[in-house]
Amino acid sequence: MSGIPYIERRRQKLYLRVRVPADITLLSGKKVFVKSLQTGDPRRARGEAARLLAGLHAGWQEVRRDVIRIAGKRLDELTGDDIPTLRASDLDELTPEEKDAVLVRLDALIATEELAVARREAEAARVQAEADQHRAVTAEIKRQRERRETLALGRALALSLSRQQPANPMPPAPPLPAEARQPWPDLVERFFTDRPSIGPSARTSHQQAFRELEALIGRKALVEVTKTEIKAFADHLRDRPINRAGKERMARTSIVKMLSHLKGFFGWAAGSGFITINPADGVQPRTETREERDGKDKRREFTVAELTMLFSSPLFTGCKSRSRRSEVGPHVYQDERYWFWLLALLTGARPEEIAALPSGLIELEGGIACLNFLHATKTSAGARLVPVLPELRRLGLEQWAEEQYRRGRKMVEGPNGSKDWSKWTNRYLDDIGIDDPTVVAYSLRHNFRQQLRAAGLHPEIVDKVFGHEGESVGAGYGRGLSPDEARQVVERVKSPIPLEHLYPLLPAGLRRRMP
Repeated sequence: MSGIPYIERRRQKLYLRVRVPADITLLSGKKVFVKSLQTGDPRRARGEAARLLAGLHAGWQEVRRDVIRIAGKRLDELTGDDIPTLRASDLDELTPEEKDAVLVRLDALIATEELAVARREAEAARVQAEADQHRAVTAEIKRQRERRETLALGRALALSLSRQQPANPMPPAPPLPAEARQPWPDLVERFFTDRPSIGPSARTSHQQAFRELEALIGRKALVEVTKTEIKAFADHLRDRPINRAGKERMARTSIVKMLSHLKGFFGWAAGSGFITINPADGVQPRTETREERDGKDKRREFTVAELTMLFSSPLFTGCKSRSRRSEVGPHVYQDERYWFWLLALLTGARPEEIAALPSGLIELEGGIACLNFLHATKTSAGARLVPVLPELRRLGLEQWAEEQYRRGRKMVEGPNGSKDWSKWTNRYLDDIGIDDPTVVAYSLRHNFRQQLRAAGLHPEIVDKVFGHEGESVGAGYGRGLSPDEARQVVERVKSPIPLEHLYPLLPAGLRRRMP
């Protein structure tokens, strides 16, 4: 062992092992001194070994100095008190028989001392055991007292209840109305009548959920529909094979949507007093497997090359006709389809937000024009103003917005709102060669977020423009976009690619038409 050469390991413990000097061996009869260091830790062992070695050497020196002269003294008169004064030179005067007698006497004295030590250790162990037993008994007494107090409280409560007057019986439940016994599908029209806010598209989605449930559980009485059956309906949708857009199973988001329609219907029935509880309340579809989560298409941002391809495509540089926008031709139509892509690139708005964007601009103090996304309610922070970037002004957005406002139209109004834009933009991307399923119109929102970060704006300003809830405590204060904040956005945020080729002065041979 490094530093102390006398340490050796035996199993899990370390021991001190030292050869006894020859003159001391004559007295003790032991050639080697071995003692446990009571530890397996080398650092602690080195300290303890050093202490023991120092004691050994001091003791041996003491023996050498003070060995008593035994000439003329009987061996049986030697006592333990004589040993400290014994000198090694005295042993030289003895005969071999006398030396053996000295050793026998010393062994007897050592045995006597060891017996005394053993007795003291036994007495100490007995006292310790009695102390441990006392602590255990005291703890058990405490637990018994606590149990006694608990039982006493329980007895007092039982006695109190036994002396009370019998409670009045529960009044009978009021009879359910006739609607509770009607087949639940017969109440669907009444539900729609009470919910005029459900639009045509949402009504179609509701009706699909109701048809699916009726096909599974039949025309049961409203009161007989159970939570177990609603859960079985969710599992049925999950397990039922489909063949739609290359998918074999219904997406969990679609199942959640159908369950929300059922929760709305049965919640309406409970709120109308037809039933007492909503059987669809709390029902959730099974979670997705790891393979399903990993296999999902995750939307990503456009690369610079893909952005360049999009904004240099025929829609922007010259197409064949209005109905053939992806084919190269002489016409550039600066209409809704043209502006939809530019707004998505330079506002980061969601497609459905752009589809509902008013054509009227809002001007902040200082003359900063903003696009009005106050109608956006997908999140609590969705309602917002987005400053018109200089690039949009150079492209002529303000003139386009003024013309749309004069006509009484929204900024990029389509016949059926965001659904039309989603289908058309995906089809257009495929037509021009950007056919990666993870790149859609919504991907431009990712690009705009990158531009906001690249501009070095404060995170709270980024969240305000982007329509996200800020995570800091201060984000809840001053939620509106101030003129100074809008000015920073206008001055710092740039387009991710050059768009000079789209400025109003078009290359020769291209003819711009307003719709």
